[in-house]
Amino acid sequence: MVAAYVGSVTPVNNTDDIIELTGQLSELDMLPPTRRRPPGHPRKKRFLSRGEVRMKTTRRRTVCSRCKGCGHNRATCKTPIN
Repeated sequence: MVAAYVGSVTPVNNTDDIIELTGQLSELDMLPPTRRRPPGHPRKKRFLSRGEVRMKTTRRRTVCSRCKGCGHNRATCKTPIN
């Protein structure tokens, strides 16, 4: 780490090159990215290690709290209220 600070830096004498570079940079069109980033936290894309198997999660069946039927919830229940 000390070796990074051993050398010396000399100032630039000829500023004509810098003026040319700024002129070339001003001619370039700098536009923002074409797509916007989606909102929210980015998804985690993890590489699986050797021997690791992707586990599929089982879907939880929805059960209605009013009629105890499967496949719908209380808000979409079609059975008449007793």
